[in-house]
Amino acid sequence: MMRAVMVLAALVLAGMFAPQARAGEVCNETSYYVDAAKAWGGENGLSAQGWQRIAPGSCVRFSGIPAGVPQFLYARTSEAYLGGAREWLGRTPVCVDRENFQIEGAQDCEAMGLEQREFRQLAPSERARAVLVEPDDFGSRALEAGVQRLLQTLGYEVRVVDGFAGRRSRAQIAAFERDIGASFGGNYERLAERLHETALERNGEVGLNVCNQTSGPTGIAIARQRNERWQSRGWWRIEPGSCMRVVADRLQPGELFVYAQTADGERSEPLRRGVEAFCVAPGRFTAEGRSNCAERGYTQVLFRASPVPVDGVARLTLENADFEDLVQ
Repeated sequence: MMRAVMVLAALVLAGMFAPQARAGEVCNETSYYVDAAKAWGGENGLSAQGWQRIAPGSCVRFSGIPAGVPQFLYARTSEAYLGGAREWLGRTPVCVDRENFQIEGAQDCEAMGLEQREFRQLAPSERARAVLVEPDDFGSRALEAGVQRLLQTLGYEVRVVDGFAGRRSRAQIAAFERDIGASFGGNYERLAERLHETALERNGEVGLNVCNQTSGPTGIAIARQRNERWQSRGWWRIEPGSCMRVVADRLQPGELFVYAQTADGERSEPLRRGVEAFCVAPGRFTAEGRSNCAERGYTQVLFRASPVPVDGVARLTLENADFEDLVQ
């Protein structure tokens, strides 16, 4: 509550003294539904607002941004898609919240209970209209590509996402309409909305969901087999009292291992009752293989088996008793 009051007061003052603001448009020419946020420079540092959900082939406007100031953009795919979030990012760290937010001049993300994301600075020509794209430049075909992507995500037989609604795509659309008992009559906007709603309901919690009930922030790493080779990855930082979906794939029993360590202060405490050795590094890392960790510049630690998934969903709650020196 105190943070909300402070942010609201800052916004009121900013509105009284800021230069005339103008809207900035962000358009989505990708095949994904994305959640976007914008940031801008000011006397008190970077301010930010988000999240705005943008459908494939659509645009939204960000208002209240002073004219002539540097602007930054970050976007991520919605939770409807499997395989983890895809990001459109840069190198400028900005404080954001998990839910809809508007933050004035936040600099210490951790102290305010916020997360940090890396934003891309927009060129002056992009301030009025910035466009999100993929390597496959869908352009005006983004909506059709988005429908194909969602059908594929829901398990329908779409082999190629190309934005061309051919006979196979039309057949899979008809199959989806039969499955839900509704027809969209060629209205791709309404069809995409319903596909996205369905995918969110089905996939929104699929994977590994970790909740941190310890007294401080925690870093999470995972290990699983990829193409018959073990791979370990980290870190995901989870604040106390918060939850995060770390893996966004439908899980099978025995395929995933988890490691955690406290991330508060100079000394970190490791997760207890680990059983399988994998490689980790101090910063963000991806380690291929699980042997010869030290020779390859990694540290070997013991991971714990993930909780057994139910319908592809595994849930792990970390408490103080899970860490060596936090046992009470």
